[in-house]
Amino acid sequence: MAEYITEQKTMLLTFLKSNHDNAFTVDELTVAMNSSYGGKAPGKSTIYRLITRLSDDGIVKKFAKTGSRCFVYQIVGEGDCHNHLHLKCLDCGKLIHLDEEISEELLDKVKMINDFSVNEDETVLLGKCAECKIYNQKKENK
Repeated sequence: MAEYITEQKTMLLTFLKSNHDNAFTVDELTVAMNSSYGGKAPGKSTIYRLITRLSDDGIVKKFAKTGSRCFVYQIVGEGDCHNHLHLKCLDCGKLIHLDEEISEELLDKVKMINDFSVNEDETVLLGKCAECKIYNQKKENK
């Protein structure tokens, strides 16, 4: 069955690509897209349906929002996102794509030490990005 590229899906993908460093809940996407596209923006139920399909297709990643029972969604990028690990900042939500060579080295070490095969598609290392660490240090020094 052919998949149609609707105007709403195009808007959602365009918005996510232009905000590729950010993760959004469906509610946040609804507000942000209404702000960007006005009356042409898709409604919340359409965004929810589209984002679920994009997540199932591997175009966006779905994460549990820190300290919440909500999920956030973030576009994975233009390239193949299955050959490397990801780093996720717990403060700002930024998703960082780890270099494939470094990812492979880490995965090989885990396998060698523990004889454990990691599912790269589902593995995200959580922590704090450099910008958030600097921001937090400045806040603490005040």
